[in-house]
Order: sequence, then C-alpha cells, then structure tokens
Amino acid sequence: MIELDFEDEPIAIATNIKSDDESVSSDIIQFNKMIEGMPNSDYHSTGYLSSTKLPLIDLSVRAFENRHLFDFTKPVFDEGNLCHDCILLPHLVEDMYIESPTIGLDTKQAQHMRDCNPDKMVVGQGDIDKYRTIAKLVHIIVHFINFETTKKEVSFFHKHLETGLIFQIRPDIYNPKIGMLMDVKSTKANNHREFEKLIEEYNYDLSIAFYYDVLLMCGYKVETEYTGWVCVPKMKPNIPFVFRCSQELLEKGRSKHQRLLTKYIDYKKAEKEKGVNDANLIYSDIAERTAHSWAYKKLNYENGE
Repeated sequence: MIELDFEDEPIAIATNIKSDDESVSSDIIQFNKMIEGMPNSDYHSTGYLSSTKLPLIDLSVRAFENRHLFDFTKPVFDEGNLCHDCILLPHLVEDMYIESPTIGLDTKQAQHMRDCNPDKMVVGQGDIDKYRTIAKLVHIIVHFINFETTKKEVSFFHKHLETGLIFQIRPDIYNPKIGMLMDVKSTKANNHREFEKLIEEYNYDLSIAFYYDVLLMCGYKVETEYTGWVCVPKMKPNIPFVFRCSQELLEKGRSKHQRLLTKYIDYKKAEKEKGVNDANLIYSDIAERTAHSWAYKKLNYENGE
C-alpha cells in the first residue's frame, strides 16, 4: 500500500519553463500549495507525474521514464481543450484557438493551419461558436461553477517521498471551502448510463482518485460527496449533467494508481540492487506480459483479460 505522505513545510523550486511572452524561469512553484493563474502550457512543460502519464507504467517503467520522448498530441484533444476553456477560461479562447477552413481536423487544410499557427490550437470550422454556446448552457445548469469560492484550473505539486517522484494535478473545478473536486469531460455520452460505461475504460476513476489523493497529500480539503465529473455531451442537445463518484469507485481508482506506483517502486529497488543497465531486469520490465488465445484467457481468467 502506497502511503499518503504529507510534508508540513512547502518547498519552493525554480522551473525552467517559459510562457509565450516571457520567461518564467525565475518563478517559484511551491509544493503543497494551490497555484492560481499558472498557464496550462507552463503546467504541462514541467514534465512531472500526472494522472494521464501514470498508465504508461503498465506498458513498462522504461516507457514511463522516457515519456518526454513521445508525442502525445492529437487533433481531437484540441476540441476537448476548447470545450474546457470555453467553460472554465473563456478569456483565453480568442488568443489560443483558430478555426480550420474545414470541419474535419485531419485534412490537409487543417494541417496547413497548424503549420502556419504553431502558437494556436486548430479546431474545426464552427467549433468556437459551438462550444461557447455549450459553455453558456453549462453555466446555467451547473450552478457551482459560478460560486465565488470555486477555483478553476488551479495547479498543485507534491513531492512524494516513497517514490521520489513529483506529483502534479490541475483540477478543472476545485472548491477548497466545501472540498469539491470536479473534472470536466467533453464526452460522446449523452446520459449517466452511457458515461458510466466509459469511466473504467478511459481510467477516469484512476484520474479522479489520483487528484483526490494528491489534494489530501497537499493538506487540502476534499469530500467524496462533492467529487465527480461535469459531463458535457458533444452531440445535440448537449445537455450537461453531473455524475458523482462513489466511494467504491474512488477506491477502485486508488487501487489502480497504487498498483502502478508499487510497480515503479519495486523496479527502482531492483535497479539499485542489479544496476541500471542489467539486461535481465530491463527485459523483465519491457516484456512483462505474455500473449494468450482468447479461449485460454476465458478459461483461466475470470474477466477474460
């Protein structure tokens, strides 16, 4: 079991990241502190451990440790980012996004637009007006987004003693007064039943549990009653809905990230004993799994996995 360790004193660290218009290398990021106003690009440039990169450990520790070498960008992600920003950071939309002359994002025209505008995210034709309209609906239905005490896109960093890793989270919606933690999801699901089918497949349970636990590690309030997702359907009629995360699902997500972190800890311990370049250790990591037929899995594994 991974310990939820706490550090009493925040530790300041310098970063070498840069924003679009100025160097922030002299800025100070504090561990265990809520950081408001940090640009999304600066947050992701730190390269620390986020919930989206944790599942890489399942592929191999070697892949996880070399995660900075891989290109995780996909045009479809830009549409999701637009949805988030229209809802949470609408003042940034004009400067951060530009529309493609085509509806599709995989066209030559869209790629040309990206090449000519490297500082902007390219979205489909008509998407900006579409998601601005949807954002208005979200603010009407989901009242707590408008609370004065609700924080949007705030950043947290925590140095985890047992793994030696720096955890980073950036909750979409966090209200420290009542302990609310909500993740905004633009989704193909139109209702709770459809969204529930996606939660475990896309590791939404892992992400929300990781956010929940890091907030606790940083010494901040978070309540299960106010933890879950603000779901924003991509298809008409685009009716937003809120889905709370049960304690049972939270525990399942926690077991996922703890299993991955335990795997990382065990590998690093073995690495100290055998050496970084031990061929057998590396092979046991990158070739951990063995393929079987579907019939074999169905016979020998309860879930056929």
